[in-house]
Amino acid sequence: MRKKNNLAIRQFKVNTSDLTANQKKVVAKLVEAAKLIAGIYAKQENPKYPGSNFYPHDVTKEEIEKAALDDPMILDPYTVVKRDKKRKLYAVPYHIEFREQLLPITKLLKEATKISENRDFAHRLRLQADALLDGAYQAADIYWLSMKPYKIDIVIGPIERYDDKLTFTKCSYQAWVGIMDEKSTKDAIRFKNFFITTQRRAFVGADKVNFLDKLQIRVDNIILFAGLIARYEFTSTNLPNDVNLMEKYGSEITIFNSSVNTKFEIEHFPIFHAVFEDNFQKSYSVDLMRQGTLRNSFLHEISHPLLRYRDAEKRLKELFPYIDEIAASVYGVKACGQLLLKDVISQKELEAIIVMLICRGFSWWLDYLKQPAVIHYAQGFASALNFFLESGAIREAEGFYWPNFTKLFVSIEEFTDILERILAVGTYIDARSFLDKYGSLKVFEKFMPQLGTIAHTEN
Repeated sequence: MRKKNNLAIRQFKVNTSDLTANQKKVVAKLVEAAKLIAGIYAKQENPKYPGSNFYPHDVTKEEIEKAALDDPMILDPYTVVKRDKKRKLYAVPYHIEFREQLLPITKLLKEATKISENRDFAHRLRLQADALLDGAYQAADIYWLSMKPYKIDIVIGPIERYDDKLTFTKCSYQAWVGIMDEKSTKDAIRFKNFFITTQRRAFVGADKVNFLDKLQIRVDNIILFAGLIARYEFTSTNLPNDVNLMEKYGSEITIFNSSVNTKFEIEHFPIFHAVFEDNFQKSYSVDLMRQGTLRNSFLHEISHPLLRYRDAEKRLKELFPYIDEIAASVYGVKACGQLLLKDVISQKELEAIIVMLICRGFSWWLDYLKQPAVIHYAQGFASALNFFLESGAIREAEGFYWPNFTKLFVSIEEFTDILERILAVGTYIDARSFLDKYGSLKVFEKFMPQLGTIAHTEN
């Protein structure tokens, strides 16, 4: 990934010709504000330690949990944990710890509110600016989810927890600025409306959260990523992460068109040629593969609400993202069976989705080699490949192929059911046992000779 002054910033070329002069001025302010987030993230990230810089580097998970019994702020998602002179742990809220760096960001956001001609969007920016300085993130999220979608989009603040490998609690700062791709957004909405009809009753004894009637989706052409999202270069996201907010106000899925296309060109399509058997490759065109990788992004994010169990994170702890992320990916493929029956997609289109699902797994493994923090994605996809190979649904001889599509689809259903059961009613031990059995990364490693060029590509 490209770095600017060693900061996590990723910029994309986007055609802004359909924006008004006023909208262009607003976007310029937002981009300037978003770039400054990278400086705060630089103070948080530290791949040398499982707790990054959220905690003292010598702290243990047990010490954190014990201290949190007396001071719950220790495990608040928006605090930095430090030691006093007596080595006792204490917490400092983000908006206090990073206030000096947050002030110029909020200044730019408020300047954008003054020039924006869209009152709703201006109010949203004002709330986001206030939240950065007082920590009232929930009020900003609620308004964002209730307002009418606007062409310009920005998300800014502490959001994802992937850098916290100790407790999967602390949120890293990130920001993105995008412009809605209205044509692709209409397609995504159509896809979502068919897809959510596949929902089913929850497992007995599970507390499943249902907010599909409040689910929104949009496709954005991204101008800039900053902070954690620039390091990971996500192709999609579904926010907010708070289950209670989701249930009451819904969530918004954003597909990042810019990074989807970049990933496809630089990683996904070359991986397809590197790991699949030559004769197998001939059945799939470039356009079909590109469509398959975009639909994987749709499916993954739309699946998350279908798999949202209220206490899953508490039960599975730091193993939650290992199960949750791959579950969403394969659940989406499984649900495509209904789309196939309804003639929304063809079998060839479904096959392309599955092919690119596997390619995305290799992509996450290559990302893991550069960025160890994404291990939960890489190991999750490894578990899927190992399961399919064990069942005989996929074979490997000079590259992957499947001799029988029906057998493969049955294997996908079985694998998905195992994962959903772990999310619904499983224990930490269940998740650990599953990953120990199927999570070996060797399934990727043996393809390293073919993947060497891609692995060393800087995108």
